[in-house]
Amino acid sequence: MRFEDAVQKANDFVWAEKWPEAVKAYRRALEEFPDDVSSLMGYAWALLNAREADEALEVYTRLTELSPDDAGPYERIAELRESRGETQAAIEMYQAAAHRYKEQGLDAKMTSSLESVVRLDSEAVQTWVELLNHYQTQRNVDKSVLAALWLVYLYQESHPDWAIEVCRQMQQFIPHDPRIGQTMMMLQSKRPIPEPPPIGGKVELPGDDELAAEDDDDQGSPVDIARQRALAKLAESIFDEDKPRVKGLSQMEVDLLISKAVDSQTRGDLQEAQKSYERLVGAGVSMSSISFNLGLIYKEQMRFDNAIPLFKKSLQDPEYVLGSHFSLGECYQAQGAFEDALPHFLEAVKIVDVGTIEREQADDLIRVYESLAQSLVNTGDPGRVKQLSETLVGFLGQRGWEEESIKARQRLDELARSGTVLSLVELISVPGSEDILKSIALAQEYQRRKKIYRALEELFHTLSRAPDYLPLHHLLASLLMENGNLEEAMDKYRIVARTYEIRQFLPQALATYQQILDISPLDVIVHQRVIELYMQRGQIDDALRQYLQLADAYYQLAQTDRAREVYAEAQRLAPRGKAEEQWAARILHRLADLDMQRLDWNAAIKDYEEIIRIAPDDERAHLGLFRLYPRTGRAHLGIKALDKLIRRYLERRKVDKALAVLEDLIGNEPDNIPLRTRTAQLYLNVGKKQQALGHLDVLGDLQLEAGQKDAAIKTIGAILALNPPNREAYAALYREMSGHEPPQGR
Repeated sequence: MRFEDAVQKANDFVWAEKWPEAVKAYRRALEEFPDDVSSLMGYAWALLNAREADEALEVYTRLTELSPDDAGPYERIAELRESRGETQAAIEMYQAAAHRYKEQGLDAKMTSSLESVVRLDSEAVQTWVELLNHYQTQRNVDKSVLAALWLVYLYQESHPDWAIEVCRQMQQFIPHDPRIGQTMMMLQSKRPIPEPPPIGGKVELPGDDELAAEDDDDQGSPVDIARQRALAKLAESIFDEDKPRVKGLSQMEVDLLISKAVDSQTRGDLQEAQKSYERLVGAGVSMSSISFNLGLIYKEQMRFDNAIPLFKKSLQDPEYVLGSHFSLGECYQAQGAFEDALPHFLEAVKIVDVGTIEREQADDLIRVYESLAQSLVNTGDPGRVKQLSETLVGFLGQRGWEEESIKARQRLDELARSGTVLSLVELISVPGSEDILKSIALAQEYQRRKKIYRALEELFHTLSRAPDYLPLHHLLASLLMENGNLEEAMDKYRIVARTYEIRQFLPQALATYQQILDISPLDVIVHQRVIELYMQRGQIDDALRQYLQLADAYYQLAQTDRAREVYAEAQRLAPRGKAEEQWAARILHRLADLDMQRLDWNAAIKDYEEIIRIAPDDERAHLGLFRLYPRTGRAHLGIKALDKLIRRYLERRKVDKALAVLEDLIGNEPDNIPLRTRTAQLYLNVGKKQQALGHLDVLGDLQLEAGQKDAAIKTIGAILALNPPNREAYAALYREMSGHEPPQGR
């Protein structure tokens, strides 16, 4: 018991980040069970955060003996050794951690450990070989090139044939990559290969900065893709015979000008291309491809005021919308108008992001971007606007931006377990976003494997690098929930939701509040806040749904008067909701249910009467009145309400529905004479003799039991008129009761 108490206290101190107290609690626990691996893991982590590195190192070393297959302690030892300058010892521990991560199938963590090895020892050939194989398996082009160039650099003198073989294998992996091609040429001409950048650095073409710049321009940026598409469209248009006529130029002259413009732009002769495009525009040739390409030429010449109207024109064509938004952003940015540039960059990223998400989530993601744009307008922070603009340009201008977008979306979707749709732009605005996502994925993997301490350790490490990235705090809340710290988890969720509000990210705030309500559906304060946010966003129907949930929460809390007040508020809002939702009737039904629970029959009757006034075909309201009027001594009004419902069904030729309602009522009240009478009569009216006979037979018995002799005689007469199989028995009964001969059958 002492052990469990100490561990629980230690857990509480860890969640509260009270590290010295956590250390003491773990020590008490370990006095009972000194080799408990879970407690030792928590103890080492607490020591590390309490700045007791020497003892933490001892504990992690002990853990490698007790749990030799767990990679975590090896990695922590490596970090501690590295911080002390013990490079070789750190390398050995990173290698040991990588080996164990590989055995566990944690590829991202294995890669991180191997990268730490080459960061400390860039000449670790075997580690570069392992990294190259892994990068190729993951289709990570840039890192594969970096690893290959390091191997070439290291092999070029001692094993030049091996260096050439590395290049050949890379050419099979990524054909036509100019960095590998030029490296191969340098090897064959026996020119020295320069030392590549360190791990994480960007690889340019060796020894040729100008060529590297051209290569970057050819990697398929949004602008480059749109330019190539425009050139292709223009080339195709030359062979289009159904072109509109223009003033001042023959069809042949138009084709020649288009051909000349395309050829000049392709060769890089922008002045000649510009002249041809301007002649075409002057003659009235209106093509989005011309507008876009001429805009690009003006942008290159820094004639931004001329370029902007052309990009706005090409923006109307879906084929150029991405490239046009990006180009408009660049123009405004170059003019220093960051507030004008940012909406276009945001729109460009949104187009990319929406293209990577499931269709059913697209609307939610679009609302997230709208919320983000509004937030930036509201905050009016020029520094933030400028920084975000530059970040977005950097992302869309990088090599392989499309592939990176897809990979980032996959990781974001994995992170967004709460139903909150996360935007790509929020992620890429966080420094080191790729490493952060990898760390989150690892924390989630630990969570799935029920290694909560390891997940927590990884998450705290990541939070120290990105404390403002709210999805991390969201994940921390889920870990708190899983560890049984419900109250702390709810507090964390509330802080996350409120922070989203402050940042004006209302879709994310709403999603987080909804998650709180999933856990605590009776939290009326959160219900009220969600209603306010929906109203603020003009989402009236969503607000009304929340009103119903809030009223239900008050009812569950036995606060029925407060529930009625909420329904009254919802009724005032109902006319603003969608007509097809029939909010007024739905709310009145809820009120009627509440009044019936309170045994206030008269109030419930008023609710149903109002429903019938606004929704005359509401079956539930008619039947509610049928059942409630008798309880207030007005049974005749109940039958009247039922007759009104049956009549409406018959007017609409819904006889089967009317009969079904009557049969259902009789199932609940088999001795109800008015119900039997109406059911039998309706069956007679539609010619269903056998069904009518069944009800008339029961009806006669009920009337006799009730002392309604005259009514019973009429019922028996109706039965005789249908020629029942046992007619003589009915005839004898009729004579006995009436003293007359029975009527003849049909």
